[in-house]
Amino acid sequence: MAFDLEHAKQFLKIASLPEKPELFSVAPGMGMPTLEPATQQALVVGSNVVSFTTGVEADVKQAITDSSLFAQLAATNAVGHDADPLVFFDAYFANLATLGWQILQKETAELSSDEDAFDVHQAIIGVITSFLSPIAGAAAAVLGVLEGLHKMDADAPFITLFNRQSHHGEIGRFQLTYIYLDAAHGLRAEAMAFSLKADREVRQVLFFKLQKGKTSLRRSTGSLSIDANAMKALQPQLAAKMTDYRKLYIAGVELGTL
Repeated sequence: MAFDLEHAKQFLKIASLPEKPELFSVAPGMGMPTLEPATQQALVVGSNVVSFTTGVEADVKQAITDSSLFAQLAATNAVGHDADPLVFFDAYFANLATLGWQILQKETAELSSDEDAFDVHQAIIGVITSFLSPIAGAAAAVLGVLEGLHKMDADAPFITLFNRQSHHGEIGRFQLTYIYLDAAHGLRAEAMAFSLKADREVRQVLFFKLQKGKTSLRRSTGSLSIDANAMKALQPQLAAKMTDYRKLYIAGVELGTL
């Protein structure tokens, strides 16, 4: 379906979002970092960890980041915090499609293991490696970010944000997105969404131990193309909508060179 710029602008205008956050208690290190086209960068955007390869223009990075956050907030407001994670992911991807992300392929499956118990962190490594292996450098970049999330000081702002946004009671959900330039097809995104349902409260989702019969872990993977011109056209409106949310929902991932 062709992208409809006017429909996207109207969606940004009328979509219902959570109340704007109070910013007086925002922790140091939160908010939008300086975006550089010549640098590989990663950001925690709500419950989405977005990794950018080099070559993506700074204003496009900004629009992609804002559109991801907007799509999450609008999806949460539509389906609720406690909705089935896959229902949330469907709403999230539908919102992205309205904003100029075209879904090329999407697949959902449940993850299983022969072991009686295994960590979420261990379980998703295989998904990342398999899904991103056709794209040079993609798996290594995303796994590097994942390792940072797993090993960094829990008080780091981006870790605190990720832990806060990726669980709600007995439900855990998070996304990993890799943004890159494809020589033949332009700007592309590879998205991996994970949902966890447990018989007890989920806190630090990557450290959560899965147990057969008591927990389930599902994944939804998708390949998307992104209309860079649409991102640039929508950026002023996206920025106006997201400015007050950035300091609470976005943090740069401080992992050095990816």
